[in-house]
Amino acid sequence: MNGNGFLVICAAALAVYMGMTWERARRALFDVRSGRKRVDNLKRAATRERFHAYLVVTAAAAVIFMIAKYQ
Repeated sequence: MNGNGFLVICAAALAVYMGMTWERARRALFDVRSGRKRVDNLKRAATRERFHAYLVVTAAAAVIFMIAKYQ
């Protein structure tokens, strides 16, 4: 498998992971009907999930930039 095929597979895996992460963050943020403490925990979880998603996107963008620049 050449580098482009590997990059496509990695991009697909990243898309699946991002979809799962954003869905968990969305559910955690909007499932707020069962008490104040639970709401605070869910908002914290949603923030953590969003941070992880941003971190993954930033790392993937940096890798793609490096591959494009040095090829």
